[in-house]
Amino acid sequence: MLTLKPVSLTDGKAVYDMLQQIEANDNGFMNGVKDLPYEEFPAHIAEKVNMAQGIGLEDWMVPSSTFWLMDGDTPIGQGNLRHRLTNALRESGGHIGYAIAKPYRGKGYGKELLRLLIAQARAMGITENLLVTVWLNNIPSRRTAEACGGILVKENDERAFYEFPA
Repeated sequence: MLTLKPVSLTDGKAVYDMLQQIEANDNGFMNGVKDLPYEEFPAHIAEKVNMAQGIGLEDWMVPSSTFWLMDGDTPIGQGNLRHRLTNALRESGGHIGYAIAKPYRGKGYGKELLRLLIAQARAMGITENLLVTVWLNNIPSRRTAEACGGILVKENDERAFYEFPA
């Protein structure tokens, strides 16, 4: 069964190893753990825990929760959920970002992760239309957004903007 697991200070080697299978910039998804020495991983996780609580954010940042897509005890991918958007995030980031580790791609995990993140956003009380931005040439992610009910609201030179109605 696939579930979302919130980031935790107890996350260890299994999550770290999964994150090594996602590029540092994976179609616009930024993975700060790729090639990070394992000794530095606990500090990275602590930052993610704090971000969810709005602690230690720089002026341009908003609270953001990180989740692992789990298949039983196996981490499959990462999802980030911003609690609100700034004008800049409306043009370049959106509410939700996600990536699936390379060995698990093409098996429907991305669709399930996005579906679970949308449900999580609603459970957290985010009532506005959710925004997901996708690189124009990332056809699998565009199909995933559409399969999860995303409505294409605009495109620019780089991105397609999908809204998920409240």
